[in-house]
Amino acid sequence: MTLKKPLTLRQKSVLEFIEKFMLKYGNSPTIREIGSDLGISSTNGVRSHLVALIKKGYLKKTGLISRGLSLVKKLSIGAARIPLVGSVPAGYPIDAAENVEGDLAVDESFLPNGESFTLTVMGDSMKDAGIYNGDLVIVKKQSEANKGDIVVAIVNGEATIKRYMPGNGLIILQPENNEFKPITVTPESGEFRIAGRVVGLMRRFA
Repeated sequence: MTLKKPLTLRQKSVLEFIEKFMLKYGNSPTIREIGSDLGISSTNGVRSHLVALIKKGYLKKTGLISRGLSLVKKLSIGAARIPLVGSVPAGYPIDAAENVEGDLAVDESFLPNGESFTLTVMGDSMKDAGIYNGDLVIVKKQSEANKGDIVVAIVNGEATIKRYMPGNGLIILQPENNEFKPITVTPESGEFRIAGRVVGLMRRFA
């Protein structure tokens, strides 16, 4: 096993702040949030610590997104990391490329057995079910669902979050907002599959 290079006191404090932030909020802090908490006035100063932590094997960075940091080492006992994939609308379906955008830290007791992932909700078609635009839904990967389950469904290559209502040879993907129409899936609709069942959500107020 390759040992990671030792950290300076400042690098350790940055790493500890990132882990605590992820455990509390479910995603990584921005550069400004790190600097504000640790009293580092320069964003370049924060970046230099992050670069060092990445080079030493403690952090990973996903693309150019502001909350794209993830921890290489396992989080504190009782927490797990699950992938955050591309946004999916809760209004009209859009092309959903399942590209991982980062990690979220979630209490293990909050997760179902098996694989899970998170999605950012776009739109308000599920608001009467308590799912709002900008929420993060936790989705258990599965290809089947019971009638009435809220699912992430793929219809002809496009993804949407709806209530699964099969019957009479048809599948109805039912919104929870009277301003939106149900999606009726027929043999002519093309590919249909269930990507997973929505089992929870996280909402950040600030």
